[in-house]
Amino acid sequence: MKALRVFLYLMAAALVLALTLTGALWTWTGTGTSLATALGQLQRWLPAGQTLEAQEVTGSVRDGGTIGWLRWQQGELRIEVRDVTIAWSLRPLLGGEFRLGQVHAKYLQVDDRRAPVEPGARVPFTDLGLPLKVDVPFTVDAVEWTGSASLKATGLAGHYVFDSTSHRLDGGQVRISSGSYQIKGSLQAHAPMALAVQVDGTVEATLPSTQKPVRVQAHATLTGPLAGRDAVLALQATLAR
Repeated sequence: MKALRVFLYLMAAALVLALTLTGALWTWTGTGTSLATALGQLQRWLPAGQTLEAQEVTGSVRDGGTIGWLRWQQGELRIEVRDVTIAWSLRPLLGGEFRLGQVHAKYLQVDDRRAPVEPGARVPFTDLGLPLKVDVPFTVDAVEWTGSASLKATGLAGHYVFDSTSHRLDGGQVRISSGSYQIKGSLQAHAPMALAVQVDGTVEATLPSTQKPVRVQAHATLTGPLAGRDAVLALQATLAR
């Protein structure tokens, strides 16, 4: 009887300790410095060869916040983001979903100086599944791609969703040079990994001979499977004035 009473006391003490720690953790996630602390700790858990740096971080793990500067790097690939605003809720995680209410960045740079990979050395896709459902609406004011290729774009926006079976981009839009483009697409997470992408664009140009402005409507689709070495994609495109 005494042993049973001691066991019950120990179980009650363990339960109280667990509840106390849970409450303390929940309180900490709501503090204005928890997001900066979490990003600092994340660096320790990255795979070897990867680095993550962040500056001017405010906000909480529970509700999101702002990041003045963020840079991730692996070898010759570097991604840098500036003036980021993130809003999310932890509650959907209980249902297996990572949902962000807002992701906005003023500037995104991708610097890719990796050596080109020979076509025969590429490993074919087999699976792009994720452990959680994902829902991310995003906007990026300016995008710059540097390295072996260069590209500048503005007004990048869209809504990315992963529903456990497929990846989907809705309402995608971007402006490149004098062209404005709308993009939507889907990709199966598992084989055969069927891809379907549609791009509609409007390009404004000036004819050199007459100096008259011309507006060209573009439409393109890309479909087919990605899984396996024999995967073939079909591209169809049309232009009209």
